[in-house]
Amino acid sequence: MPITHTQYVPILKWRLGEYQALLRLPDAVKDRTVPLIEITPPDFDFDTWTPSKSIDDHVAKFAARFHAKWGTRLALLDCGLLDPAEVMQGGKHPMQYLCEQAFARGATLIPVIRFDSNAAYRTAVRAASALMQTGVVLRCSLDEALDPAFDANVGAMLQQLGVTIADCDVVLDLEAPAWEPQDVLINIVTAAIQASNTMATARSLVLAGTSFPTSMAEVTGPIQFWPRREWTFFRALSTFLGEAVRKPTFADYAIAGHAYTRMDMRKVKPSATIRYACDDGWIIVKGVNVRDNGFGQYRGCSGTVTGSAHFLGSGFSPGSDYIEQCRDGIASTGSLSTWRWVGSNHHITKVVADLAMMFGP
Repeated sequence: MPITHTQYVPILKWRLGEYQALLRLPDAVKDRTVPLIEITPPDFDFDTWTPSKSIDDHVAKFAARFHAKWGTRLALLDCGLLDPAEVMQGGKHPMQYLCEQAFARGATLIPVIRFDSNAAYRTAVRAASALMQTGVVLRCSLDEALDPAFDANVGAMLQQLGVTIADCDVVLDLEAPAWEPQDVLINIVTAAIQASNTMATARSLVLAGTSFPTSMAEVTGPIQFWPRREWTFFRALSTFLGEAVRKPTFADYAIAGHAYTRMDMRKVKPSATIRYACDDGWIIVKGVNVRDNGFGQYRGCSGTVTGSAHFLGSGFSPGSDYIEQCRDGIASTGSLSTWRWVGSNHHITKVVADLAMMFGP
């Protein structure tokens, strides 16, 4: 089941806003989307300095939710954000447990592994892959891909996992590099792709990265255009590679930065924000903090989006529909999770449309 260059791989944390965004996608968009799902750690209780729930309780509903939100469509599963020492009460690794539970409901998952994954994680991926027969995904950095021993390292890992290169997808994750000068980065990434037999023969090759702001503190508001540098880079790279070199599949982090940080929400006052993908960028509309000023300000923020020349219309995506309905008082002003699904849903729809324009329907 190769992931082709006409498909899109959004990297999404498995949280309420993100999985509601997937659920609400039109079927035609779902058919061209292969999400890479990151399992986040349990919420943290900063009073007791311990997780607020056990890992067993934290992941117990994953399989049922995944089936309800994504059905049997393909997805990639990454447990790399969890504590490397995390195990279930019965001693099973979360990756193995999640794959077993999801597989029992008919899910099509491919486990994701990194070079620095510990022995327990590797054992879990081997067991999951043997059960589901879907292969594995290797998620690597640009530095790792440029290592002269990269192909040998991949071969050793796959042998340990009992998988051949024909059943391995490679995600080359640039994370958040210096996108400029673009030509320099194009040359470096091209060198990594061309030098590697792994990149040429893997089942799929996915190129990921993001230029989304790491914090909304970087956005001045009330409305700001923020370039999607990973998208303009991908287009330029694809042109540079031409027809002789394998075209990678596009991946990004949707409307989030690449890093995961634990925050004490008692000390955080998040602002009202709408993150709206448009041609070659996002418009980010920013209000004031919702804790002191409420969510009613989202009606005005929605009007700012729809009044922008970058607004793509209410029929473009369910997310766009919601923004217009919120402006008109038809839809609720919601919660922070509401605006995460709205922005993520619209972003995925926009990227799929961009890829269809680039490569054809």
